[in-house]
Amino acid sequence: MTTLWLLLELANLIVFTLVILPRKQPVNARPLLPVIATHLLRLTFLIPILVFGYSLFFSHQIGPVEWGCLILAIVGNALVIKGKWDLGESHTWTGYYLPRAKRVTRGIFAWIAHPMYTGIILVIISCSLVYITRLPIWLSALGLICCFYIVGFLIVAALREDRQFVQA
Repeated sequence: MTTLWLLLELANLIVFTLVILPRKQPVNARPLLPVIATHLLRLTFLIPILVFGYSLFFSHQIGPVEWGCLILAIVGNALVIKGKWDLGESHTWTGYYLPRAKRVTRGIFAWIAHPMYTGIILVIISCSLVYITRLPIWLSALGLICCFYIVGFLIVAALREDRQFVQA
């Protein structure tokens, strides 16, 4: 069961990483936050991914908590993928928006206002619960500091996105 858990975690981590990697923005995308904040996000988002990936290769007993974290990460990843799918052409990378874009209310957006941000936060919580129990405190702290920045960024971005839609 340990090997199955490890393979599922690795597969989910790889898919998540590929899905959230920055891609070319639409030409009319505008920043929601100062550009320096977005650059810092782009510098920090890979650190928790690498820390978590590294933690998977430490020998550790896999119990119900680890399986629960895996399920949480899969749900988070599914929210991110479904959110991207439902946004279609309206998708921008985190921290950007399209002026005059209408709020998407179909698909997953009918249930959750910010499914991609919610999914990323679920993955962060899941991965953090795994690596803080396996790694030296300094490495866990580095990952957690980056996670706090990412979560703060996502919350501020979500609030600003909501404001943009209200004004549109």
